[in-house]
Amino acid sequence: MTSAPGFSALSLRLSDEPDPAWEVHALAAQRRAAGEDIIMLSIGEPDSPPPAAVLTEIEASIARGRTRYSNARGEDSVIAAICAYATKQAGREIRPEHVNFFPGAQTALFGMLMTVVGPGDGLIVPEPFYAPYTQVLGATGVEVSHIALHPEHAFHPSIDELHAAISSRTRAMVITNPHNPTGSVLTRDELMAIAELCREHNMWLVADEVYNEFIYEGEFTSVLALEGYEDRTIALGTLSKSYAMTGFRHGWAISPAEAGARAGVLLEAMLFGCVQFIQDAGTVALSDGGAFPRAEREKYLRRLDKVMAELEGSDVIHPRRPEAGMFVMIDIRPSGLDADTFAKRLLDEQKVAVLPTHTFGPSGAGHIRISLGMDDDTLVEATRRIRRFADAL
Repeated sequence: MTSAPGFSALSLRLSDEPDPAWEVHALAAQRRAAGEDIIMLSIGEPDSPPPAAVLTEIEASIARGRTRYSNARGEDSVIAAICAYATKQAGREIRPEHVNFFPGAQTALFGMLMTVVGPGDGLIVPEPFYAPYTQVLGATGVEVSHIALHPEHAFHPSIDELHAAISSRTRAMVITNPHNPTGSVLTRDELMAIAELCREHNMWLVADEVYNEFIYEGEFTSVLALEGYEDRTIALGTLSKSYAMTGFRHGWAISPAEAGARAGVLLEAMLFGCVQFIQDAGTVALSDGGAFPRAEREKYLRRLDKVMAELEGSDVIHPRRPEAGMFVMIDIRPSGLDADTFAKRLLDEQKVAVLPTHTFGPSGAGHIRISLGMDDDTLVEATRRIRRFADAL
């Protein structure tokens, strides 16, 4: 009897083990499903429903028969809406040949990295970083170099450390701006310095910008707005957070035209087009002029103020006020517990689920992350439980 056929090198690069980043979340979800009253602050799921106009458009689009094959790179209407949205961010015209529609920003990152890098190439990613991207990076076969985002520098990168990480094999750098999980926002000067490194060493700069609508301090600068670097910058966007459309899988990548064309060929091979009525819904969302994300930002800012008021002043835990996003990082190092132990004991003793961020990278050690995607009263109750648990240590 012969052995079974083997698997591809790409498949074997991907781990089939459960992602340790979500261990506490998975445990909490199981206990909640079993009937326990668990408050879930461990995942970035907006609590608002999508805009009413979006839901109305879904029904109307299906009724119009928008359930057929679609253009691999995206329907004309949604591409035009993304162009208009990105043009405002870029301060220059973004044209259809620059845009590819993807089912979510994570797919966009996968598609664009598979377009611009490959096995043996070097890739720089600051850490901590969004943990699910580990599999995306693994699929490409690149050699990943991580540089630390230090808590004592508010999780902003050191340009010198980024420069030192570049080798002759480095082909690209991936940044998340605004950052997840830390909530930091790169200044324009920092972004320019990073882009200049990429030009100096002939590298791509890929920016995940999914939290750009939720800025609390400073101003957001897109990589698309960096004049003179248009030939090497790729921006990723989505409606998942800004329009509370996580399950719609609505995202995009904006890149130089040639890179966009190559990614379009990959899209044809992978998907042969995304769902028409989902793209129509996104077109409607982007036509509201930003009213919905502005309201979401105000909601998260109000909740952030409440969280900080409940947690500040403790000798055991120190919340870090984010510059953007829908999360709060809490430094729990003075507690004497590692983040995993802290989170599991908090779940057992106070029935609150949080995310230990050491699995997002070594620089996240000693911190937990909580989501603001919960109604005000429940969020306040959860933070009081966190404070109560910490003060009792």
